[in-house]
Amino acid sequence: MWCIYDSGVNERFPTVGIIGAGELARMTFAPAAALGINLLLFAQSSDESAAQIAPHTVGDYRDLSALREFATKCDVITIEDERVPLSVVKSLEISGVKVSPGSHSLQYSQDKAAMLQKLAQTNPQISVEELIDFECEIAVTVARSAHGQATTWAPTQTVKSAGICIMSIAPAPCISQDMAEKAQQLALSTANEISLIGVMAVEFFVKGDALFINTLTMRTHNSGHWTIDGSRTSQFEQHLRAILDLPLGDPAMTSRFAVMANIVAGEKSDMYRPYLHLMARNPQLKFHQYKKEVRKGQIIGHVTAVGENLPELIEIAEHASGYMSGEIDE
Repeated sequence: MWCIYDSGVNERFPTVGIIGAGELARMTFAPAAALGINLLLFAQSSDESAAQIAPHTVGDYRDLSALREFATKCDVITIEDERVPLSVVKSLEISGVKVSPGSHSLQYSQDKAAMLQKLAQTNPQISVEELIDFECEIAVTVARSAHGQATTWAPTQTVKSAGICIMSIAPAPCISQDMAEKAQQLALSTANEISLIGVMAVEFFVKGDALFINTLTMRTHNSGHWTIDGSRTSQFEQHLRAILDLPLGDPAMTSRFAVMANIVAGEKSDMYRPYLHLMARNPQLKFHQYKKEVRKGQIIGHVTAVGENLPELIEIAEHASGYMSGEIDE
């Protein structure tokens, strides 16, 4: 005779609310499901990238009453949509809503002057106003929990064209090991200085042996997308761990190099058929479709190649993104 009973297991797992339903929320869904964490999204439309696959509420992120109602269903709120005003976040916190990262950290992402003034107290290499001819750009993604545990991933070189990030390479080949360690230490000290809870990307300009902090982004970041396939713990899983104050995962790389190339929409509209060619050509290639409108110039997905031969990985990633956008036809 079998005895069936309600163990209450589901009640022990928290619900994370995300304001925003873009590709960052979409890429958070898989690690949340693996951990048994419930995700609930506050979306602008059911057509948004993450809203297509996850439970969501549709509303206006400026509507405080709607956000407060949404928050009653969640244990913690995090923000994917950078358009959410700081005043809205502060109002939610005043109402007793737990938001991570909180307004005390988010202000340095939305107000560059405040960020520079705050960080100048402990980090002398801050001002970038006079820096025009930098040699390369790198980003360090850092995670920090409420208990102060913090980790960083390998510094990542970001390659841009017409203001759009088209590729990231980890570890950054444009800097030395000493410079990489210095960048990681700066990212960690910055996270501690602003009492970060969650994941943050610290973007630097590099000139000679000097690092200059450019921007802070208080969320998962495009420069860290390679961590899904190239790290033992992705930035998306780590963000969940951090905001829930769980022990953080191992950020170590699983291969020597990881190259991520963004898919920028061009003339080609069918994003599925290119798989036939690309998967046969490079079976190790990993694909991430955001299921966004294929509008020319918009980033609609990315591909990642990991391995030991950097020039080969760059060629594979460049070819795949070019083929999917329609720039390459073969």
